[in-house]
Amino acid sequence: MKPKRSTKRISLARDLDKPRWRVFIVAALIIALFAMVSVKALELQVLDRERAFKIARKQHHGTSTLLPRRGKILDRNGKELAVNVDVKSVYANPKKVKAPSETTKLLSEKLNLPSKKILNRVSSNKSFVWIKRLADSKSADELQNSDIAGLGFIPEPKRIYPNGHLLGQVIGFADVDSIGLEGIEYRYDNLLIGKTRKLTLKRDARGHKILNDPSEIQDIDRDKSSGHDIVLTIDSQIQHIVERELKEGIEEMGGEKGMAIMMNPETGEVLAMASYPFLDPNNFGKFPEENRRNLPIWYAYEPGSTMKVFLAASALDDKKVNPNSKFNCENGRRKIGSAVIKDIVPRGTLTVAEIVKYSSNIGASKIGELMGRDKYYKYLKKFGFGEKTGMGLPGESRGQLAAPRKWGAIELATISFGQGISVTSLQLVTALSAIANGGYLMKPYIIEKIVDPEGKVIEENTPQVATRVISYDTSFQMKQIMQDVVEDGTGKRAQIAGFSIAGKTGTEQIPNPESGGYYTDRYIASFIGFAPVEDPKIVMVVVVEAPRKKTHGGSVAAPIFKQITEKVLFHIGVSPKKELVGTKVMPDLSGMSVRDILKWSEQEGVKVEVKGSGFVTNQKPLPGDLIKEGMVCSIELKQKI
Repeated sequence: MKPKRSTKRISLARDLDKPRWRVFIVAALIIALFAMVSVKALELQVLDRERAFKIARKQHHGTSTLLPRRGKILDRNGKELAVNVDVKSVYANPKKVKAPSETTKLLSEKLNLPSKKILNRVSSNKSFVWIKRLADSKSADELQNSDIAGLGFIPEPKRIYPNGHLLGQVIGFADVDSIGLEGIEYRYDNLLIGKTRKLTLKRDARGHKILNDPSEIQDIDRDKSSGHDIVLTIDSQIQHIVERELKEGIEEMGGEKGMAIMMNPETGEVLAMASYPFLDPNNFGKFPEENRRNLPIWYAYEPGSTMKVFLAASALDDKKVNPNSKFNCENGRRKIGSAVIKDIVPRGTLTVAEIVKYSSNIGASKIGELMGRDKYYKYLKKFGFGEKTGMGLPGESRGQLAAPRKWGAIELATISFGQGISVTSLQLVTALSAIANGGYLMKPYIIEKIVDPEGKVIEENTPQVATRVISYDTSFQMKQIMQDVVEDGTGKRAQIAGFSIAGKTGTEQIPNPESGGYYTDRYIASFIGFAPVEDPKIVMVVVVEAPRKKTHGGSVAAPIFKQITEKVLFHIGVSPKKELVGTKVMPDLSGMSVRDILKWSEQEGVKVEVKGSGFVTNQKPLPGDLIKEGMVCSIELKQKI
């Protein structure tokens, strides 16, 4: 009998005979995984070592963003209009604050912050918290001198405007986070804002940020981390004159608000742009929203009789009339359909030149009829009305100019003397420049150039002719007509001894949006003009809304134009006629030292009386005023803090 074969042995033999591919697969996977780890280790340790360090640093270090340093805004002569100063920001390491309640009370008093807000921060389990960014300098210094446990101070750039309200609405302002919110600060924010600066912080085991050394700030090189500088076409001394005289004139007449804009007619450069009431960008939160509006580009209004200048220029250029063409002004009353047009002073027959000189609405309506709606509309568009100028400032209005197909007989008549159309002061000063410079509509601009942190000019504006509006002959004829307006017409109060002035007055009722008509007791008084007539250097528009003491442009706006123009002509070196040769104009001495004052006094032959020491803070006469013979100029100086 044969012995039985062991089933266990047979089973084992079968297992040994199984294919070995499973073992090979497992081994291959292990080898592949090891190879991947080896390659990665090689990459991190040799090929991409710096990246590995960055990952490690990120695990052990953190960052906190500091405020960027914005570029400067300067006037055409390099005077600073918007700059940065280093101000202390207060932070805390709550883990090192020994007395949270007492610390909270002190911080609340010094920094004017809610106690609850501060207590939550100094009692947190974090190792770094901001208490207040850009704290008041005096308060921050007092806190730093108190040597309070757990508190620290880091300098950050704060945006300031050293000239207060000067050019406030044009420059605009930036908020506490250094972000531009209005004006040039807003429009060019992406260029003005500098590179983000980082504060390096270590992390503890729980990932909380710890500040070891506040000097560890990346991109600490100010020149490389600052934003671009912007240079304006504005002359700050001219701006100072314009703002001062505008304010005094509006307040004297009891006006609600007003504006003025001045341009170089040959180039289109804006020399001054003012809105009243003013806005101080340093304290913008204390002013109402309406004060933020840049009125010369935003405020569109019915121009009234100033539009007769462009009507007459259009008719002369189109050869429909000549300066001596006569029109019957119907003794001050003319009926068109159901409407009645009136003149303030009834007159009979007037020439084109006299219609502008005496500001006849009836005469203007008849010139408009002779032009025809299509042709007149074409000229108005060539002068730039109904379109934005493209100057590049935020908030610009295009005004309102309806298509000629919508003009009936009465609309043609009213648009001829400045009703039923709305314009901005920027449009007016640009259009008037075309009459002053020989017929060319220049593209207005206020940004002269933009300079990067390395000093390279990346953008520069130069004079550009948009189109030719009228001929040189028409320009010459209009200069004579407008000069006569000032010498013997409605603009007599704009006369300046020793200078030839051309201008036109405007008086317009303010539309009543509720009734659809016009207010009977609210007017816009305006004056447009240029000087000197023979070679215009400046063109200006002055507008006053709702003056109470007087209402006519010749009585309200023309005197303001005179006060500004007289001082500006002296400032830019335009020589008067013989009787004023040798007269001097007071410059802006602000910020100058005693040595600078004495040097200026000696060079100009002007007597001065100096009070105090340091730098000029006050002066009489004021910048732009004439220095009369024998006058002693009073100069006050104080030390800068």
